[in-house]
Amino acid sequence: MSTESIVIPVQTGHRGFTPENSARHGLTWLSAFALLEISGPDSERFLQGQLTCDMANLSAGQWTLGACCTAKGRMVANFVIARHGDHVWMRLPRAQVPALRQHLARYAVFFKVTMTEHPDDWLITASLPAVAASDNDSRSDERQLQHNSADNSLTLYWPDGRIEYWQPAAKASEQLQQAATLTDEYHWWQADLAEGIVWVEEASREAWVPQFIDWHVHGGISFRKGCYTGQEIVARLQYLGKSKKNLISVSSAEEADIRIMTPLQDSNGKTLGDIASWHGSSGLAVMNSDWPEQGVKAGEIPVTLARLSYTDSTTEQNNSDTTANAAAPAETND
Repeated sequence: MSTESIVIPVQTGHRGFTPENSARHGLTWLSAFALLEISGPDSERFLQGQLTCDMANLSAGQWTLGACCTAKGRMVANFVIARHGDHVWMRLPRAQVPALRQHLARYAVFFKVTMTEHPDDWLITASLPAVAASDNDSRSDERQLQHNSADNSLTLYWPDGRIEYWQPAAKASEQLQQAATLTDEYHWWQADLAEGIVWVEEASREAWVPQFIDWHVHGGISFRKGCYTGQEIVARLQYLGKSKKNLISVSSAEEADIRIMTPLQDSNGKTLGDIASWHGSSGLAVMNSDWPEQGVKAGEIPVTLARLSYTDSTTEQNNSDTTANAAAPAETND
């Protein structure tokens, strides 16, 4: 990761972009993320057969969430995805960009597409509101997108009031320099945790089917579209099985260095799940459905577990379009 294009006083480390005189809200740089661009006349057809989201119904004025799976339904990567014409952009953890490109390249040979990594020439900046919207969340359909024809930059609006800017590095640097208020990237990560958003990282690649991180609840899976790699496993779990794993909120009394995929164990040493995302003193975990209220540790660190805010209304909930499909393989997933 290069910081050469960012000319304001800045540090990047385990808390991400950390400007001087940081506020709790304002503009930040999502230094932990980068863009993968897929362009060409076959881009929609190619991606429709590889991703969990419905590319055919993704309009130019909206963005969505999606994932790319192996044939066994395990996620290679998940991402924010947007399109304009034959150009499709994915925003995902920086280390995941080359991995996703390499995975997709195996299927791209028969399509007229070009895949381009944008680690430094394009950057993602983002705006955090002073107060998050209380009547919407990341699972809403209100995911609006604006395209700037002058430089092909994109502006993405989250229902909770957050905004992302995908733009050339020089434009991003100028935007950061002129911003009235700057904030730590860490606050964006915390907002993701609050919304129940997990990003597949290098350590968790191919560890989970999408439902384990509630990707169906967040609209990252379409059950109306046709076949895609891993679709049989994902659909089987949705229609004929009950997921044995759930996404749970995790916290510690003090800030701790807890790595992704650190096992969570009960007082008897039984493994209950794994840390999926962690920042400071809070995170998310993929857990077995039954878990104790006390005595759980992440490694050697005592942690507290809690259900996510949307759990009551979405437990056992299928994606809103699942009822359109009545047919599914006659097996159950693990």
